[in-house]
Amino acid sequence: MNAVKNMENYLAVHPHQINSDRLFAIKSDYQMMIDYWRKGYKDPELPQLYEKLLTRMYMLYANILTKVSVLKSPLMASLYMKANLSPRDWSVQVVREQLEKFVSDVALLELEPQHTAKEHRKTLYKNHTKFMCELFAHILTAELWNDGQGEDFEQLLLSPTIDSVDQQLIVTAITLAAMNCYDIVKFRTLIHVYQQATDEYVRQRALFGWVFSIDSELGLLLFHEMQELIEQTLQNPNCVAELIELQKQMFYCMSADEDRHTIEKEIMPDLLKNQQKMRQRDEQDQDEDSIMNDILHPEAEEQEVEKLENSFRRMMDMQKQGSDVYFGGFSQMKRYPFFDEISYWFTPFYTDHPGIVQTWEKFENIKFLSAILKYGPFCNSDKYSFLLAFDTVLNGLPEQARHMLDNGEAVMYQKLGQDEISTPAYIRRIYLQDMFRFFRLNPLRNEFKNVFDKDSNQALFLTKITFFFSEIQAYFKDVVTFLIKRNQKSYALEVMQSLHDRKYYDFDYYMLKGYLGDDPVNSYQKALELDPKSERALFALARIKFKNHDYEDALNTYNRLLELNADKKSYQLNKAVCLTNLWKYEEAEQILFRLNFEEPDDMNVARVLAWALTGDGKYEQADRLYKQLMEQEDINNNDSINFAFYLWLTGQIDDAAICFRTYLIATTPKEKRWDAICNIIFKERLLLMTKGINEYDMMMMIDLIDVYNA
Repeated sequence: MNAVKNMENYLAVHPHQINSDRLFAIKSDYQMMIDYWRKGYKDPELPQLYEKLLTRMYMLYANILTKVSVLKSPLMASLYMKANLSPRDWSVQVVREQLEKFVSDVALLELEPQHTAKEHRKTLYKNHTKFMCELFAHILTAELWNDGQGEDFEQLLLSPTIDSVDQQLIVTAITLAAMNCYDIVKFRTLIHVYQQATDEYVRQRALFGWVFSIDSELGLLLFHEMQELIEQTLQNPNCVAELIELQKQMFYCMSADEDRHTIEKEIMPDLLKNQQKMRQRDEQDQDEDSIMNDILHPEAEEQEVEKLENSFRRMMDMQKQGSDVYFGGFSQMKRYPFFDEISYWFTPFYTDHPGIVQTWEKFENIKFLSAILKYGPFCNSDKYSFLLAFDTVLNGLPEQARHMLDNGEAVMYQKLGQDEISTPAYIRRIYLQDMFRFFRLNPLRNEFKNVFDKDSNQALFLTKITFFFSEIQAYFKDVVTFLIKRNQKSYALEVMQSLHDRKYYDFDYYMLKGYLGDDPVNSYQKALELDPKSERALFALARIKFKNHDYEDALNTYNRLLELNADKKSYQLNKAVCLTNLWKYEEAEQILFRLNFEEPDDMNVARVLAWALTGDGKYEQADRLYKQLMEQEDINNNDSINFAFYLWLTGQIDDAAICFRTYLIATTPKEKRWDAICNIIFKERLLLMTKGINEYDMMMMIDLIDVYNA
């Protein structure tokens, strides 16, 4: 009843007759239900009737919210006006007739003389594109659908008599509208189209649409049909596999900036450097030095070619794996007036599009351009950008280069086969890249729920309540491993925490859980319950115990590891480190002297032994090791600190202060040096106190180091 009162208050300030009538009808039906209930009538249909009233109230609220949001935004208001000022009839039946007529008219062009068909074709596509832009705007800004509209649109999208380009564009409009304001009818339409469509391009767009229009909260509270539809869809193993692929592909898109950095800072410099070397080699005269170099190093040229190929192959491998390697370049090419129309960002590429047809007519005989637009690994949006930019680029090319383009002799980045282009994964990736460009670059992007926003976690759809306890959870560990490899540990942890079906709580589950820092000690112990002799789990447990300064338990765990693998040097060394931290110096030295004898050049062993001897007061023996450590080309930071303590403990106060100061200057910003040296000394305060150094000595050492003037 509060919802009704609140809406009455709103409509009193913002009067609207139709909405007032709808609210009055809801209120009257609710009051009637209350009256019967108060009289003691037991209506078995009461729960369904109550939910229907809630649904009607939600629809009223959602329609008003949509209208207010549209009219508050100048850009969205312009779309609303475009659709509503048009004299067109937007009933689905009329829309379908218009779309089918277009297909028939295009087919009839084949019967016309060539000299008239060309202009007629342009006019036909121009008018149809205008119609599609208005239809797109209408769907984006219209109210929620009723069941009849949903069924009619579903049939339209599944019909073989409608052009696939039009169907794809309509699916995108439905998707954006449903993402902005949940509509069970639009959701049902999208998921039915995904289940039944035979056109893979339409089907993959519908997959994205229903996945990102899920509203788990409304599904639980009100629209139970949504969960039923999803569970039904997940019974298909192919659907589960595609959802896992989609989840991974989302993160490939979201990593576009990181991939761009990798290409610009790592791959391209190597590529250009090796190209330049080869060019210089080709242009050099065969003088005596170069001839001699070829004789002495015949493999040099081959190695340069191999480096060039490796750099190029690395970028292509990124692209094949799903990385959006072209976003960086094409993101600068979305300022053409062509992209002022929102629907063009999602329109499948075709050369009859009125926005590019004139440009295409100028260059359609250039084989390179035809090939790259047909077989290049670019999304639709980038193909339009490429063609629009081609005119400018071509005018700046030398005649020889233009000749190569005309004949198709120029080598493109990567030519894809028809089999690869037709795969569901590739079709989906291209659509995601179109979506990603819109949400990153279009002025209207803030008017929609941005599923690529890293801060909102919208992209991580597998963590929605909707997928709890579903069969798709069997693949969560695969997604977690993928995210870890992509350095997305926070997202990986969210996926792990969304795995609620205990039948998947196996050894790997607990190992991943521990690695991601989710109660790691308990997680590794659970893993060991499942596999008590797992060195991997024991080692992980020992490391986390050591990190937590629980040296006694870490020591016990390393002892268990040595029972399994007594000769492993790293276990022995780590055991010695634990013993050293527990001040069991003599026991640690027994291990360390043997390891140092076997490998005297191992600085890790020398480092631990030097500190153990320092703690044990065996300064002369420690001195030899510190000389060895401090003579290394790259001095380890720990060695600098330990050596400073050694100097201090042996009475070399000034040298110790200099050593501490040198370390701080090299590693710590000036404003943080005071805290840093206090932490370093505080960490070893117990050892210092056992050696006769009190708190006042420590304070004077800090003053002597003089971190503020260092």
